[in-house]
Amino acid sequence: MIHSTDNTNSNNDAELKFSSEKSSDKTIRFVDVLRRHLSEEDWQLLDESIKKRFSNTNRGNQSLHFSGYMQWVYCSLYGKLIATLLGKASILPSQCDRDSLFSFTINMKNKHIRKRREYQLTDSPPFIFESDFSEQPQLHEEFDAGLGMNLHLKVTKATLWFVDAGYFLRKHRWRLRLPRWLIVGRFELMHRNLTANKFQIIIRVAHPLFGTLFYQRGEFTHEMNQIST
Repeated sequence: MIHSTDNTNSNNDAELKFSSEKSSDKTIRFVDVLRRHLSEEDWQLLDESIKKRFSNTNRGNQSLHFSGYMQWVYCSLYGKLIATLLGKASILPSQCDRDSLFSFTINMKNKHIRKRREYQLTDSPPFIFESDFSEQPQLHEEFDAGLGMNLHLKVTKATLWFVDAGYFLRKHRWRLRLPRWLIVGRFELMHRNLTANKFQIIIRVAHPLFGTLFYQRGEFTHEMNQIST
């Protein structure tokens, strides 16, 4: 495990330190996952507020909760078709909207992280979907019906990026990697810090032939930790 070696800012180090002591509590923390899958250079470049944002939880009994507005929710005609075909496995709304209330919860579990998103769309029932974020056998996020994507993390100009590293379909213990021509498009999520308690998210899914299928942009704040269920 990794400890900070900078003694000039002990308070911040205490928040972000990774304990080397063995513990019976094996709950995964989101910040630990980021640290393990970012290069040393990228970790140093990452905005300190982002590190603290994903560290601000107690192990085992709390979740991270964020809320705000998706100022722009866009879905192309081809995107609507894909969302319809995916059915239960659809991970983004198949409609366009503006200033949609949005909430996002990260629940820390023993072997994975459970994410929940909820969109309050105009003249439409809430769009809710959940996913499992795990490091086994490699960093990936899996949605309903076994559809998932491997992930690559990177940092540019202190901003955190989640980029797909290929899609797969899981059936029981088997994972079938999907060819690029069969996938919905290139997925990118950008997490940019605005203030200590405010950040911007931009999501884009682009197809090599059909262009941008989905695009979302919003601003959010970190609410007080809530007890996970």
